[in-house]
Amino acid sequence: MKSLLAAVLISLPALSCAQALLEFTGEHAFPRTTVEAAAERAYTTRLKSLSRDGRLDADHALLLRLRNILEGLGSAARIENPGALAISWEIHTCRRCDETASSMAGGRLLIGEEFVAKFGFTDSELAYLLAHEMAHVLAEHTREFASIARYIVDNGRNRRFEDIQRELDESFTVSLRMSDFYVRQELEADYIGLVLGARSGHDPAAMLGMLTKLHREPAGAFSTHPSEAARIQRASSMLQTAYRIRELGHTQH
Repeated sequence: MKSLLAAVLISLPALSCAQALLEFTGEHAFPRTTVEAAAERAYTTRLKSLSRDGRLDADHALLLRLRNILEGLGSAARIENPGALAISWEIHTCRRCDETASSMAGGRLLIGEEFVAKFGFTDSELAYLLAHEMAHVLAEHTREFASIARYIVDNGRNRRFEDIQRELDESFTVSLRMSDFYVRQELEADYIGLVLGARSGHDPAAMLGMLTKLHREPAGAFSTHPSEAARIQRASSMLQTAYRIRELGHTQH
Protein backbone atom coordinates (compact mmCIF):
# COMPACT_ATOMS: atom_id res chain seq x y z
CA MET A 1 0.00 0.00 0.00
CA LYS A 2 1.27 3.45 -0.84
CA SER A 3 1.20 6.05 1.92
CA LEU A 4 -0.78 9.09 0.87
CA LEU A 5 -0.55 11.19 4.03
CA ALA A 6 1.42 13.99 2.39
CA ALA A 7 -1.10 14.28 -0.42
CA VAL A 8 -3.96 14.16 2.06
CA LEU A 9 -2.54 17.07 4.03
CA ILE A 10 -2.47 19.22 0.88
CA SER A 11 -5.68 18.21 -0.87
CA LEU A 12 -7.99 17.15 1.96
CA PRO A 13 -10.20 20.30 1.92
CA ALA A 14 -11.17 19.56 -1.68
CA LEU A 15 -12.04 15.90 -1.12
CA SER A 16 -15.56 14.56 -0.79
CA CYS A 17 -16.42 12.17 2.02
CA ALA A 18 -16.84 9.39 -0.57
CA GLN A 19 -13.36 9.79 -2.08
CA ALA A 20 -10.74 7.24 -1.06
CA LEU A 21 -7.61 8.46 0.71
CA LEU A 22 -5.73 5.15 0.64
CA GLU A 23 -4.35 3.06 -2.18
CA PHE A 24 -4.02 -0.71 -2.03
CA THR A 25 -2.15 -3.12 -4.28
CA GLY A 26 -2.72 -6.86 -4.60
CA GLU A 27 0.38 -8.03 -6.45
CA HIS A 28 1.41 -11.03 -4.37
CA ALA A 29 2.67 -14.50 -5.13
CA PHE A 30 -0.23 -16.58 -3.85
CA PRO A 31 -3.83 -16.42 -5.11
CA ARG A 32 -6.25 -14.59 -2.83
CA THR A 33 -8.63 -17.56 -2.97
CA THR A 34 -5.95 -19.90 -1.62
CA VAL A 35 -5.12 -17.64 1.32
CA GLU A 36 -8.76 -16.98 2.21
CA ALA A 37 -9.72 -20.66 1.97
CA ALA A 38 -6.92 -21.57 4.39
CA ALA A 39 -8.05 -18.81 6.76
CA GLU A 40 -11.65 -20.00 6.63
CA ARG A 41 -10.62 -23.56 7.54
CA ALA A 42 -8.50 -22.40 10.46
CA TYR A 43 -11.15 -19.97 11.72
CA THR A 44 -13.96 -22.52 11.48
CA THR A 45 -11.89 -25.12 13.31
CA ARG A 46 -11.13 -22.72 16.15
CA LEU A 47 -14.73 -21.53 16.46
CA LYS A 48 -15.95 -25.12 16.66
CA SER A 49 -13.46 -25.89 19.41
CA LEU A 50 -14.42 -22.78 21.38
CA SER A 51 -18.14 -23.48 20.95
CA ARG A 52 -17.76 -27.08 22.06
CA ASP A 53 -16.12 -25.89 25.29
CA GLY A 54 -18.68 -23.13 25.93
CA ARG A 55 -16.10 -20.38 25.37
CA LEU A 56 -17.54 -18.78 22.22
CA ASP A 57 -19.69 -15.61 22.24
CA ALA A 58 -20.57 -16.02 25.92
CA ASP A 59 -20.80 -12.25 26.50
CA HIS A 60 -23.74 -11.37 24.25
CA ALA A 61 -23.68 -7.67 25.18
CA LEU A 62 -20.04 -7.36 24.16
CA LEU A 63 -20.65 -9.25 20.93
CA LEU A 64 -23.52 -6.92 19.97
CA ARG A 65 -21.38 -3.90 20.85
CA LEU A 66 -18.55 -5.12 18.63
CA ARG A 67 -20.86 -5.94 15.74
CA ASN A 68 -22.40 -2.48 15.82
CA ILE A 69 -18.97 -0.87 15.77
CA LEU A 70 -17.83 -3.19 12.98
CA GLU A 71 -20.82 -2.24 10.84
CA GLY A 72 -19.86 1.43 10.87
CA LEU A 73 -16.23 0.66 10.13
CA GLY A 74 -17.30 -1.57 7.24
CA SER A 75 -18.86 1.43 5.52
CA ALA A 76 -15.56 3.30 5.75
CA ALA A 77 -13.67 0.25 4.49
CA ARG A 78 -15.86 0.07 1.38
CA ILE A 79 -15.00 3.67 0.53
CA GLU A 80 -11.28 3.17 1.00
CA ASN A 81 -11.05 -0.19 -0.72
CA PRO A 82 -13.69 -1.21 -3.31
CA GLY A 83 -12.57 -4.80 -2.80
CA ALA A 84 -14.12 -4.62 0.66
CA LEU A 85 -17.53 -4.86 -0.99
CA ALA A 86 -16.84 -8.58 -1.38
CA ILE A 87 -15.83 -9.04 2.29
CA SER A 88 -18.41 -10.50 4.64
CA TRP A 89 -16.98 -9.31 7.94
CA GLU A 90 -17.43 -11.81 10.76
CA ILE A 91 -16.61 -11.20 14.40
CA HIS A 92 -16.80 -13.41 17.48
CA THR A 93 -15.65 -13.25 21.08
CA CYS A 94 -14.05 -15.92 23.21
CA ARG A 95 -13.19 -16.39 26.87
CA ARG A 96 -10.33 -18.30 28.49
CA CYS A 97 -8.80 -18.48 25.03
CA ASP A 98 -5.52 -16.57 25.45
CA GLU A 99 -6.72 -14.08 22.81
CA THR A 100 -6.36 -10.32 22.53
CA ALA A 101 -7.62 -9.27 19.11
CA SER A 102 -6.84 -10.98 15.83
CA SER A 103 -7.95 -11.06 12.23
CA MET A 104 -7.68 -13.51 9.38
CA ALA A 105 -7.85 -13.15 5.62
CA GLY A 106 -11.37 -12.78 4.29
CA GLY A 107 -12.60 -10.59 7.16
CA ARG A 108 -12.66 -12.97 10.14
CA LEU A 109 -12.07 -11.37 13.55
CA LEU A 110 -11.78 -12.81 17.06
CA ILE A 111 -11.69 -10.77 20.27
CA GLY A 112 -10.85 -11.98 23.76
CA GLU A 113 -13.45 -11.07 26.39
CA GLU A 114 -10.87 -10.82 29.17
CA PHE A 115 -8.72 -8.55 27.02
CA VAL A 116 -11.56 -6.03 26.56
CA ALA A 117 -12.57 -6.21 30.22
CA LYS A 118 -9.01 -5.77 31.44
CA PHE A 119 -8.47 -2.48 29.63
CA GLY A 120 -12.01 -1.14 29.82
CA PHE A 121 -11.99 0.13 26.26
CA THR A 122 -14.54 2.75 25.29
CA ASP A 123 -16.55 2.24 22.10
CA SER A 124 -14.24 4.56 20.15
CA GLU A 125 -11.15 2.81 21.51
CA LEU A 126 -12.66 -0.50 20.47
CA ALA A 127 -13.36 1.01 17.05
CA TYR A 128 -9.69 1.79 16.50
CA LEU A 129 -8.73 -1.64 17.80
CA LEU A 130 -11.10 -3.27 15.29
CA ALA A 131 -10.03 -0.87 12.53
CA HIS A 132 -6.42 -1.97 13.05
CA GLU A 133 -7.42 -5.62 12.65
CA MET A 134 -9.56 -4.81 9.61
CA ALA A 135 -6.59 -3.01 8.10
CA HIS A 136 -4.61 -6.25 8.09
CA VAL A 137 -7.41 -7.80 6.03
CA LEU A 138 -7.77 -4.88 3.61
CA ALA A 139 -4.01 -4.73 3.00
CA GLU A 140 -3.90 -8.54 2.59
CA HIS A 141 -1.05 -8.77 5.04
CA THR A 142 -1.21 -12.56 5.38
CA ARG A 143 -0.88 -12.96 1.63
CA GLU A 144 1.87 -10.35 1.45
CA PHE A 145 3.77 -11.85 4.37
CA ALA A 146 3.78 -15.37 2.92
CA SER A 147 4.89 -13.97 -0.43
CA ILE A 148 7.87 -12.28 1.22
CA ALA A 149 8.65 -15.40 3.26
CA ARG A 150 9.25 -17.34 0.03
CA TYR A 151 12.64 -15.64 -0.07
CA ILE A 152 13.41 -16.46 3.58
CA VAL A 153 12.46 -20.11 4.04
CA ASP A 154 14.33 -22.99 2.42
CA ASN A 155 13.23 -23.64 -1.17
CA GLY A 156 10.44 -21.12 -0.59
CA ARG A 157 9.73 -20.29 -4.22
CA ASN A 158 8.73 -23.90 -4.85
CA ARG A 159 6.51 -24.36 -1.80
CA ARG A 160 2.74 -24.04 -1.38
CA PHE A 161 1.13 -21.33 0.72
CA GLU A 162 0.00 -23.77 3.42
CA ASP A 163 3.52 -25.14 3.77
CA ILE A 164 5.08 -21.70 4.14
CA GLN A 165 2.38 -20.60 6.57
CA ARG A 166 3.00 -23.66 8.73
CA GLU A 167 6.70 -22.83 8.95
CA LEU A 168 5.92 -19.21 9.82
CA ASP A 169 3.68 -20.43 12.63
CA GLU A 170 6.12 -22.99 14.01
CA SER A 171 9.66 -21.71 13.40
CA PHE A 172 11.08 -19.17 15.83
CA THR A 173 14.09 -18.69 13.57
CA VAL A 174 11.96 -17.79 10.56
CA SER A 175 9.79 -15.47 12.68
CA LEU A 176 12.92 -13.73 13.94
CA ARG A 177 14.19 -13.20 10.39
CA MET A 178 10.80 -11.83 9.39
CA SER A 179 10.46 -9.54 12.42
CA ASP A 180 11.11 -6.32 10.48
CA PHE A 181 8.22 -7.16 8.15
CA TYR A 182 5.94 -7.87 11.13
CA VAL A 183 6.71 -4.42 12.52
CA ARG A 184 6.16 -2.69 9.18
CA GLN A 185 2.77 -4.35 8.75
CA GLU A 186 1.69 -3.42 12.27
CA LEU A 187 2.56 0.24 11.72
CA GLU A 188 0.78 0.18 8.36
CA ALA A 189 -2.30 -1.30 10.02
CA ASP A 190 -2.22 1.54 12.57
CA TYR A 191 -2.15 4.07 9.75
CA ILE A 192 -5.01 2.46 7.80
CA GLY A 193 -6.96 1.91 11.01
CA LEU A 194 -6.65 5.56 11.98
CA VAL A 195 -8.14 6.58 8.63
CA LEU A 196 -10.99 4.05 8.94
CA GLY A 197 -11.83 5.09 12.48
CA ALA A 198 -11.80 8.79 11.65
CA ARG A 199 -13.92 8.18 8.56
CA SER A 200 -16.45 6.43 10.77
CA GLY A 201 -16.78 9.46 13.01
CA HIS A 202 -14.74 8.24 15.99
CA ASP A 203 -12.56 10.71 17.86
CA PRO A 204 -8.96 10.07 16.70
CA ALA A 205 -7.77 10.74 20.24
CA ALA A 206 -9.32 7.37 21.11
CA MET A 207 -6.57 5.72 19.05
CA LEU A 208 -4.04 7.24 21.42
CA GLY A 209 -6.19 6.24 24.38
CA MET A 210 -6.27 2.63 23.23
CA LEU A 211 -2.51 2.53 22.60
CA THR A 212 -1.76 4.22 25.92
CA LYS A 213 -3.73 1.55 27.78
CA LEU A 214 -1.78 -1.17 25.95
CA HIS A 215 1.48 0.66 26.68
CA ARG A 216 1.02 0.00 30.40
CA GLU A 217 1.60 -3.71 29.77
CA PRO A 218 5.25 -4.88 29.82
CA ALA A 219 6.49 -6.14 26.46
CA GLY A 220 7.64 -9.73 26.07
CA ALA A 221 11.23 -10.72 25.41
CA PHE A 222 10.40 -11.24 21.76
CA SER A 223 7.58 -9.34 20.16
CA THR A 224 6.53 -9.10 16.53
CA HIS A 225 4.86 -5.76 17.22
CA PRO A 226 6.55 -2.37 17.36
CA SER A 227 6.68 -0.86 20.83
CA GLU A 228 3.52 0.86 21.99
CA ALA A 229 5.61 4.00 22.57
CA ALA A 230 6.59 4.02 18.89
CA ARG A 231 2.98 3.42 17.86
CA ILE A 232 1.77 6.27 20.08
CA GLN A 233 4.38 8.62 18.62
CA ARG A 234 3.38 7.80 15.04
CA ALA A 235 -0.33 8.07 15.78
CA SER A 236 0.24 11.42 17.49
CA SER A 237 2.01 12.74 14.39
CA MET A 238 -1.07 11.86 12.28
CA LEU A 239 -3.67 13.11 14.74
CA GLN A 240 -4.45 16.46 13.12
CA THR A 241 -4.80 14.82 9.71
CA ALA A 242 -7.18 12.28 11.26
CA TYR A 243 -9.31 15.09 12.64
CA ARG A 244 -9.51 16.65 9.20
CA ILE A 245 -10.58 13.30 7.76
CA ARG A 246 -13.26 13.06 10.43
CA GLU A 247 -14.52 16.52 9.45
CA LEU A 248 -15.23 15.27 5.93
CA GLY A 249 -18.27 13.58 7.35
CA HIS A 250 -18.43 10.09 8.84
CA THR A 251 -19.99 7.17 7.03
CA GLN A 252 -22.31 5.93 9.76
CA HIS A 253 -26.04 6.45 9.21
